[in-house]
Amino acid sequence: MTPGNIDTLITVIGVIAFLSLGLGGLKIIVGAWVKRKELAAGGDADKFLEAIEAVRSEQDELRNQLNGEIADLQERVDFAERLLTKGQYDPRHGEMEH
Repeated sequence: MTPGNIDTLITVIGVIAFLSLGLGGLKIIVGAWVKRKELAAGGDADKFLEAIEAVRSEQDELRNQLNGEIADLQERVDFAERLLTKGQYDPRHGEMEH
């Protein structure tokens, strides 16, 4: 694996993490908007409080999930870096020497 490939891998992992965070946030916002629209029709304060708690719970769940995914991605990057530092890269052959 060449240093250029590692840069590409790290970039791809970063983009995936960023998109995951963005989609998670969008899901929370859309969920809150839908709940608000539902409550506007009924106008019940208890339902509104339940909806807020449901959104908060979902937000916590998504945050925990994303933290786990980010930790997993970090472990993968660390592993790739360890593999690269074990050998010396020989640009003439495009491969790692051991």
